[in-house]
Amino acid sequence: MQPSYAEVIELARITSEAIMAIYDRSQYTIVEKHDTSPLTEADLAANEILQIGLKSILDIPIISEESNVPDQEVRAQWPLFWLIDPLDGTKEFIDRNGEFTINIALIEQGEPTFGLIYVPVTGECFYGGDGKAFLKIGDEPAIGIKPCNPNSQIRENGVVRVLASRRHALEKMDELCVRLEDKLSSVQRINVGSALKLAFLASGQGDVYPRYGNVSEWDIAAGHAILRAVGGDILSRQYEPIVYGKGQSMIVPGFFAMGYIDFDWRPLLLT
Repeated sequence: MQPSYAEVIELARITSEAIMAIYDRSQYTIVEKHDTSPLTEADLAANEILQIGLKSILDIPIISEESNVPDQEVRAQWPLFWLIDPLDGTKEFIDRNGEFTINIALIEQGEPTFGLIYVPVTGECFYGGDGKAFLKIGDEPAIGIKPCNPNSQIRENGVVRVLASRRHALEKMDELCVRLEDKLSSVQRINVGSALKLAFLASGQGDVYPRYGNVSEWDIAAGHAILRAVGGDILSRQYEPIVYGKGQSMIVPGFFAMGYIDFDWRPLLLT
């Protein structure tokens, strides 16, 4: 089941306006969550708008970073649910670098079948599902995102573009980049915050995104759906499929995100 793209995009736009109204203020409230990560007024405002709006689009359960997560025995029974991060990249929001997103995913039987990543600062909206993905900027018509060709991306250009976090596992990333240069070609490392890395990967602005630290399922589900729509994927660090909502926790202990799967990444990524 796919929701109306237009309705979800409009909801994301409304949510973005609420986020930007707080972002543009000189002061706003910041508190510390139980895991010591920051929480702002914008996170809470976005969560409230999305909770109400998504229910009106498709009335199914919602799992959000900013709400209590149901126990495993409850969510494991859900065949269909929304999985959202109302403001992904809260630290980027606080640092005012613009690299924060709204993440919305639809999960069916543990798999992401629709995803939307909205960038409030730029108005870029990446979305996809059912084998198609698009980029829409503001009021402009949506543009289809085409699957990448690994032959042209790597062999002809001679460069592997590695997307990386600004904040996590920098030593392991350094080691991987050295290995890729040794075995394949030169490496261009692109440091970006939040789910923008997955949006960039899906839209052909990168080749691979290895993550060596923990993330939550709501951080990657939307980008995962978009990647699958363009011939990419996200696999665990054991190179196995990721299943959403069924585990003991909502933590993903690292992953490999690839812009295309018809390229043999395994010997390059696994050590």
